[in-house]
Amino acid sequence: MAIKTMSHSSGNGTWSQGWHELTMTEAEYGDWNGTRFLDIWFEGYPKTFKLRVYEAHNKETHEEFALAKFFKHANAGIIDIVKSPNGKQAIQYDDDEKGLIGKSINGYFYKDGEYIRISNRVAPVAQEGEVLSYSTDDVNFWKGVTEKYENERIQKNAPTVEDTTTKNVVDEDIPF
Repeated sequence: MAIKTMSHSSGNGTWSQGWHELTMTEAEYGDWNGTRFLDIWFEGYPKTFKLRVYEAHNKETHEEFALAKFFKHANAGIIDIVKSPNGKQAIQYDDDEKGLIGKSINGYFYKDGEYIRISNRVAPVAQEGEVLSYSTDDVNFWKGVTEKYENERIQKNAPTVEDTTTKNVVDEDIPF
């Protein structure tokens, strides 16, 4: 017999489903079968728990939007708001992953079988930035977008249940 120690958790909800404000501690680009992605790790969570955001391109304009939106919501690397050649406003940003370190986002945790995962759709935190700012209403809007996406994803991937019930039909025209 030996004297041992074990962790004593206070149950602070670190792994509970729902929204968590997360601070990024590390970020690294990678490639999977020719598709660029960004892995992000968070303060207070193990290296085995990360968010992976894959690049995605608009089919018509070929503009990358998934990683760009992540940087926008993290308010990371934002340089300026400029006019694009077609006259629309555009955000100029530096996509160096080091610019994410120390930035915070709202991450949505959901249960996937036995595991808790984080949605690849995030929401900004309410903040005043030099170029971009997010109000509580902005944050709530993006949280709603993420929740709708996750609910639709879950419903789409849920197994369908086929109705196998049988019904006894009584036909009064049968003489027996």
